[in-house]
Amino acid sequence: MRDVLDPVKTFNNFVRNWWKIVIFVVIGGLLGFALSYILPPTYEAEAIFSASIDFTRINFDNLVGNYGEPVVWTQYEEDLALQVVERMLLKQFNPALRFARTLDPTLEVSEFRNSKQIERYLSMWYLRYRHTDPEIAQAIVNFWAEKGYEALVSAKEAGHAESFVIVDLVSKAEKPQTPLYQHRGTLILAGTLIGFLAGVVWVDFWYRYLSKREKEA
Repeated sequence: MRDVLDPVKTFNNFVRNWWKIVIFVVIGGLLGFALSYILPPTYEAEAIFSASIDFTRINFDNLVGNYGEPVVWTQYEEDLALQVVERMLLKQFNPALRFARTLDPTLEVSEFRNSKQIERYLSMWYLRYRHTDPEIAQAIVNFWAEKGYEALVSAKEAGHAESFVIVDLVSKAEKPQTPLYQHRGTLILAGTLIGFLAGVVWVDFWYRYLSKREKEA
């Protein structure tokens, strides 16, 4: 006859053997932590742009909306205007990728895309790139930052970008000295979850195995 799952007995079994599950959880977390050191360390280089709006260059009298009403400059319009930094940097994605492949020929497009980050904090824009070689990370960021800044200046001169947005390349990337284990937390969490599941399966297996042995006896 087929065994019928008894939720109450199963739950009580887990409660009685909670310490075994905890052992698996701890072992899984430690393995994830150790794996973060075994994997090649990752270095992150960072270049910083400053972006602000010169309101004296905006002719508010001539600004009208879709229905001819005067435009009221809000935080939304300001944020939208400052996005020109990100737009110009993203336009240099392919040149930056081609340059990166001269330094790392095995680099894939998806890896390059996942290793870069463009982030704004208040009036600052941060261009970051992660790589196992700190010098490659630095070179890629500086090349990308310079190309992006040149493209932004050219676009403003040609009237293709907001002329009232003042952008400056505040600092180029320095060679990162300390590795950044961006996957450490993820590996520890994954190891903990795997350990928990392994502990539950192990405790449940022994409960069913012993119960079966008792019935056979």
